[in-house]
Amino acid sequence: MNAVEIDSWPESQVHNSQPHGIGRVVALDGIGAWSNLGRNVVFVGPDLRPRAIFDESVFSDDEPSQYDLDIHAILDLPGAGLVLTMNHYGMVRAFRSTDVGAEGAARRVAPLWMRTFAADVERAVVVAGRLVGSRPREERAAGLLVSEPLGPDVSPGDLDIVRELDTWAPATALASVDDRVIAVGGGTGVGILGLDGRYRWCVDVDFEPAFLAWDGALLWAAGSEAGAVVDDYDWDARHGGGFAALDPGDGRVVVEGRFAEELAWGNGGVALALVPGALCGFGRRGQVYVFDRRDGAPLAATPPTADASLGIAHGAAIGDHLVFGYNRGGYRLWWLP
Repeated sequence: MNAVEIDSWPESQVHNSQPHGIGRVVALDGIGAWSNLGRNVVFVGPDLRPRAIFDESVFSDDEPSQYDLDIHAILDLPGAGLVLTMNHYGMVRAFRSTDVGAEGAARRVAPLWMRTFAADVERAVVVAGRLVGSRPREERAAGLLVSEPLGPDVSPGDLDIVRELDTWAPATALASVDDRVIAVGGGTGVGILGLDGRYRWCVDVDFEPAFLAWDGALLWAAGSEAGAVVDDYDWDARHGGGFAALDPGDGRVVVEGRFAEELAWGNGGVALALVPGALCGFGRRGQVYVFDRRDGAPLAATPPTADASLGIAHGAAIGDHLVFGYNRGGYRLWWLP
């Protein structure tokens, strides 16, 4: 089976010297979204057809506009009818879900409000109506940042933020488990804790967590080899690693496996996606590696789409499509059924 290339819709009112690539690919409530680095955020239906596009910057200069549209997170805000985007500067924009998800011809959308969280946050989730993020990457500091409750009506300016879990290693992976519980990975550990920072459990893993996903029954964790010291821009130096599906009650390993393949790990990247029955990993040259969710066994692999590394992968299951792109692969996406 070969992956099918599609247009990522990079057309934008904003133009700068940002290297062409994909910044994020996410599944939202009934729709999907991706970001074209330095250009726009595209919201799509389950058929991958664009429904809404945000392509504005508050900056006119080259570098600031790059960082404005360098999107680090695209998140649903359940119960509030909002979708949030957060950029490299930590600027959070809130869009009405009805605006970005409405069927019809693709149209430009504007945010309902914009506030500031914290700059250079690579991992973020929403828990109990609050934005929860890792500490700024440049700080390489332990702990999490937790915002005030968010909704349709907020005051302008910086968000009120508290710091939690300062004893934890710098967080490299986050996932929401339910409305009051969060999973966090860092160093060589994975844990589940409440929003108040109290542990339920913490276990050691034999990889550096960069991926966490809750499937309703198990917590899936994965990452590259542990102990590697890799510069943020030397992503091709990340190798190996593995994955584990953990019991949410006590952290017991239920399924596990190792990566003989070279997955496209890197700062802020998502080199894996869960689909029914399988865990899918994205290789450096556009390969997709498929693993059985029952026992971790490798099932299949697709041919590469490139002769050289495409950089850091970003992927998700949107509708009936497995969609993925790369930060140095151009404004291109690929999909598999």
